[in-house]
Amino acid sequence: MHKNSSEQGFTLIELIVVIVILGILAAFAIPRFVNLQNDARRSVLQGVSGSLQAASALAYSKALVSTPAQTGITGTITVPGAGANGTVALAYGYPTGTSISTMLQDTTNFGVSAIGTTATFWPTSAGNSANCNVVYTAATTSVGTGSTPTVVTNSSDCS
Repeated sequence: MHKNSSEQGFTLIELIVVIVILGILAAFAIPRFVNLQNDARRSVLQGVSGSLQAASALAYSKALVSTPAQTGITGTITVPGAGANGTVALAYGYPTGTSISTMLQDTTNFGVSAIGTTATFWPTSAGNSANCNVVYTAATTSVGTGSTPTVVTNSSDCS
């Protein structure tokens, strides 16, 4: 009996070649995907850094136009939606380390640690918060070095 030869399939060699090619692609794609997560965390840190700088400038502008101006060693301003009662503590017209987070609209998925003149923000999804954070340091004087807040981004290990 003669069988119809129109039925054809893949040979074992062809199947092995396809599996090897898929394995090579997977070996390069998985590390690239992990790097995308790190890049995303770094981008989020840059966004938080910009938000902190903008919030600080906004608070200072509001402090300047307050009557009397709140640009001394201490002061407060009221910002609707900031914190529980809208009051933001100031040092030299800028938010203090403990009050800057109240100026941000949303810190969901971020850890925040505020001690004295500094506040540290890090993504909670990052395994190493010591090397993946943004540090806000409040103004410490009205003139010269330290007269404006500093915002430093550390994204050396956002895995």
